[in-house]
Amino acid sequence: MESKVSKVGSKKIVKVEPILNDGTKIDSKRVKTGGRKVGTPNILTHELREILKQFVSNEIENLSKEDVLSKLTINERLIFLTKILPYVLPKIEPLMNQYDLPTEWDIE
Repeated sequence: MESKVSKVGSKKIVKVEPILNDGTKIDSKRVKTGGRKVGTPNILTHELREILKQFVSNEIENLSKEDVLSKLTINERLIFLTKILPYVLPKIEPLMNQYDLPTEWDIE
């Protein structure tokens, strides 16, 4: 590999370019080969998610066993519920007026 040194201010910047022995540059945007096939799940990610699910499940059980939520004030419980709801319920998408129906009516 060939390196190119340039100076910016008092700092030296080294740029390494992949070059073959015959002097031809290697295209850095080549087609990748190998690695996981499309659709193959990442095993590490799956294992980590399972560990996190078990951890959260255990913590929820501990909250209910120790009756922690009932010891909170109403304000603290509401804050807790509003923070945890997005993880329990799906977000609702706003309805769009697909049929060009009137959105306001005059009642006489």
